[in-house]
Amino acid sequence: MSPYQSEKPRINCFFGAVFAKVHDRIHQLIENEHDRRFYTALVTGGKVSASSVVSLCEGVKEIWDDSDKRGALALTKLFTLLMLSQCYRWLNEKEPHLKEKRRTARQAAASDVLRLFEDDTKDALKDFLNLDIQFNYEMDHKPHMLHLGSLLLAKACEACQHKCIEWSKVSFPVKEIIHLMHSGAIIDSVPLRNLDDNKALWHSHAKGIQAMAKCHEEQIHFDNPATGTD
Repeated sequence: MSPYQSEKPRINCFFGAVFAKVHDRIHQLIENEHDRRFYTALVTGGKVSASSVVSLCEGVKEIWDDSDKRGALALTKLFTLLMLSQCYRWLNEKEPHLKEKRRTARQAAASDVLRLFEDDTKDALKDFLNLDIQFNYEMDHKPHMLHLGSLLLAKACEACQHKCIEWSKVSFPVKEIIHLMHSGAIIDSVPLRNLDDNKALWHSHAKGIQAMAKCHEEQIHFDNPATGTD
């Protein structure tokens, strides 16, 4: 058995506990059933992505401390918000004429997600909006998502108490990593330069998207079972 296979059940169990806590808050704070399904699916995708990043990204795995519950919560929050950016990207591609009107709705949804993670602060919302800007810029201009991957790896390391970037010195969207170097924002560039970890992060993101979609579909089928009529 590989080290990854032996660690995976323990990591999944740990992130499962985080998910259970946030899921309870969904039912405490969100009254609308449709919204509950939406946020449950988002957090499901975020949990799957976060646990996969810890398992597959060597730079994150090296500094991961499974005794620190704050790290698991921060990682799940990070990738749940990435799921939210993905969902609004899909909506805007489907109905581009409503893109501007959705800005307020997207910000409100991000505030709801942050409230579920007990981090509904202006700084946390600003962090989301900055990464959302980066996400959409790279979807439009850099489909390999390399720069965003590096920034997310830095955020993942930060969730594990290892700071790589001084975010106050970063201007979004980041068009080239060299711009970060010139700004003096980079504290530790090693996690940002690991191409294998970057690929593993986006593989983890894809797993999260699949889990999010499956969760949403299962909830819809549960609420609306087939009648068996023609």
